[in-house]
Amino acid sequence: MRYISPLRYPGGKARLAPYIARLISRQRPRPRSYAEAFAGGAGAALRLLANNEVDHIHINDLDPGVAALWRCIFHDSENLTHLVASAEVSITEWYRHAEIYKNPSGRTDIELGFSTFFLNRCNRSGILRARPIGGLDQTGNWKIDARFSRESLIERINYLATFRDRVTVTQMDARSFIRHLEPQHDDILMYVDPPYIVQGDRLYLDSLTGEDHKELANILHTTPLKWLLTYDANKRITEDLYKGFRCVEFDILHTAQIQRTGVEYAIFGNKLILPEVTGIIGEGNFRWMTSKRKREVPQSAAGQSTSSSQ
Repeated sequence: MRYISPLRYPGGKARLAPYIARLISRQRPRPRSYAEAFAGGAGAALRLLANNEVDHIHINDLDPGVAALWRCIFHDSENLTHLVASAEVSITEWYRHAEIYKNPSGRTDIELGFSTFFLNRCNRSGILRARPIGGLDQTGNWKIDARFSRESLIERINYLATFRDRVTVTQMDARSFIRHLEPQHDDILMYVDPPYIVQGDRLYLDSLTGEDHKELANILHTTPLKWLLTYDANKRITEDLYKGFRCVEFDILHTAQIQRTGVEYAIFGNKLILPEVTGIIGEGNFRWMTSKRKREVPQSAAGQSTSSSQ
């Protein structure tokens, strides 16, 4: 199955899965679980699970709609697929689902989860706060149902439901989620992909403030967890928030509205033993933002140094 996640996300990180699999295999002891603090479409997590690279995944998202949808996928797939099969895909329904998503209080998981799913499949680039494909007047070249391929989506949901006993879904802020995982730090590799420092509030309901980004960095500086972090290429990352951490700049294809190649940073926690970074996403370009000396894992953190990528 080429696509596993039924969700569409601009700049989704499913293409990181092969590199994360190498990262997992390099750790000692090898983590049996994998966690995403800002799961979104959870593309990398689902691919790692499907390929049996890990025994268990932890999917966390603070957005009530996204969390409700993941709970439905793994624990109420029959009702969810019924709604996918029978839903009217129209502008009238778009307004109804947008209202449900914006006002989640008191909604059931299936009601809120399906509305979130509807918007993700029907909005431009899958952005939950965007307008529908084709516009509100439906005069665009593509119409609102262009990405609502019922048969394929039902197949994906049913496939994922078979993994329900190997998935934990939570709805916490990232800082609480990290603290929640810390007692299992020897057995988990965590991936953190927060909203962008620039324009994050345009894409996500649960975007972070400047202070939130700082508090997240403070926790990652001290947590015993093994972690990988990706961010937009902003100088505040390397000069302030994660100064001194191993950092790689890499190319990534963004699909929001117009496809374009963007640049992001990958920051590696000090507990990680690194495989070669070549091919972090396919054959995309990359370059180190830190000196060779600083790429070595402190002996106190990992007990051995990384293999050099030079």
